[in-house]
Amino acid sequence: MKKLNKIYTAFEDYFSGGMLFIGLTLVFINVIMRYFFNKPQSLLDEFSVYFVIWGTMAGLSVALRNDHHIKVDMLYNYLPLPVKRYVSIFANGLGLAFAIFFAVYGMELVQNYITYGQRSTDSQFPLWIVNLIMPASGVMLGIRFCEKLYHLLKDNGRSWLKARRGEQRGDSVHL
Repeated sequence: MKKLNKIYTAFEDYFSGGMLFIGLTLVFINVIMRYFFNKPQSLLDEFSVYFVIWGTMAGLSVALRNDHHIKVDMLYNYLPLPVKRYVSIFANGLGLAFAIFFAVYGMELVQNYITYGQRSTDSQFPLWIVNLIMPASGVMLGIRFCEKLYHLLKDNGRSWLKARRGEQRGDSVHL
């Protein structure tokens, strides 16, 4: 299981980073084309947006995995550790419900684009391909929320509590 997690983690990192890199490279190339050759390319603009959005949407699960997502923890920080566990279970369960909603309705959106054959204005690229990132990122988020819930629920939360107590003492424990 650890090897599969390692492979999936590498996939998340390289996929999201690669998409962002390609998108930003396309932006750079178009800037060069516009300012040095006076020939901006609308296709580069269009596809750079697609790649940056794909990288960002795929990066949501990376942020969740590394606890770098936005969260309001003012009240949470003052709760006793056992209560924090229950709040975390609720929050991650709610996050999983959102991820499922996002994946299901993202797939419905993709299906609509396929059915109606909508294409982008400039390049006539099929928009269902562009929007595939919605269900894909929903699934990726769902996997990470399931992983967090697993760590919260396994062995009745003892290992989660132990890790959190270690963090409070200053040990570097990360689930």
